[in-house]
Amino acid sequence: MLINAFEWSVARRYLTSRRKDGFISLTAALSVVAIGLGVAALIVVMSVMNGFRADLMDKILGYHGHVLVQGYGQTIEKWEPLVDELKAAPGVVKVMPFTEAQVMVTKDGRAWGAIVRGIPEQDFRDGKLAIARVVDGELAKAPETGGLIIGYQLARQLGIVAGDQVTIVSPKPVATPFGSSLRYLAFPVAAVVEVGVYQFDETFIGMPLMDAQDFFRMGDAVTNIEVFLDDPERLDRYMPELTTIVGERAAVRGWTSFNQALVGALQTERVAMFMILALIILVAVFNIASSLFMLVKDKAADIAILRTLGVSRGSIMRIFVTVGLAVAFLGIGTGCLLSWALIANLDAIKSGIEALLGFNLWDPSVRFISSLKTKVDWLEVGLTIGIAVVLSFFAALFPARRAASLDPVEVLRYE
Repeated sequence: MLINAFEWSVARRYLTSRRKDGFISLTAALSVVAIGLGVAALIVVMSVMNGFRADLMDKILGYHGHVLVQGYGQTIEKWEPLVDELKAAPGVVKVMPFTEAQVMVTKDGRAWGAIVRGIPEQDFRDGKLAIARVVDGELAKAPETGGLIIGYQLARQLGIVAGDQVTIVSPKPVATPFGSSLRYLAFPVAAVVEVGVYQFDETFIGMPLMDAQDFFRMGDAVTNIEVFLDDPERLDRYMPELTTIVGERAAVRGWTSFNQALVGALQTERVAMFMILALIILVAVFNIASSLFMLVKDKAADIAILRTLGVSRGSIMRIFVTVGLAVAFLGIGTGCLLSWALIANLDAIKSGIEALLGFNLWDPSVRFISSLKTKVDWLEVGLTIGIAVVLSFFAALFPARRAASLDPVEVLRYE
């Protein structure tokens, strides 16, 4: 919709408040605020949800891998050749064999359920573990001392620090000359680490692979093999090749299958939240329509005079649509600036609200991950702006048509 200089000058005059137009100007100002808040809310909430999803999936996939090769009967006997074949597959950047089993860990009479993961010794030395940070101790000491690395929340529950001794109890009984007995063994703690996902931090125990195989009486076998891809989003492209390589030796599962419920829930929540917040913008644009209807009523005489001077109906429509879109763009710009300010200072705002209300807004035991992050999706930002512009255009169109349809004779008869 192109407008000429005359139409823009009239629209700009109507946008400029005069004392007698105070109520109309106030309604337009409220429209700017409403649209701005709606746009800001949509951008901020979607950025927080995108950040939450990206951070959660990054930590989960970092911990579980993109493809999981699971042995039949919970063991893979001859895993070394299979690991070499998987490493040579296209798109594969890392392959990690490991053992995993449920145990009970005890210290000073306190006990907690945990999951022991036997990890190759070289990964300890290289620091190539799926953890956010080392809270206490050193990872490299684990293979040297036969020590463990303990999840941060698990360590807090049992009061464990690096250098302590803990007892690991296996639920699988072992045969002894005196009958069956649970297997338990004391291990030193080499480090306390934070994975970044509360449920993992509460149960994670890392153990050198050979020590885990010995403790669980597995010989040289492992329970699973993790495969990491260069791009997890291209899983469907790589899965046929990986499945062919593994063949009948084990079962192969992609990350979308063992996280299917979580991925589906996050996507559904994301779409639902976008639609709900888009309704805020829809409500806000009604303010534009109401302010324009009042402006048309107030400027009826001006419109009639313009029509008698030869201004076309189309020109009148463009003038009032321009007024409505100008208000909308001002609101959209305000919303974008506000959302940028909120996203940039989200941690400070969160801390301030927590200090004011006296409770934790982001409980990691409820929300899986330990920190609040944001990720701006510029496609969603563009979609938000586009929705606001389209809704504002249609909101301005109806009062603009009303203005263009005014009969100059009828209006001026009573002036």
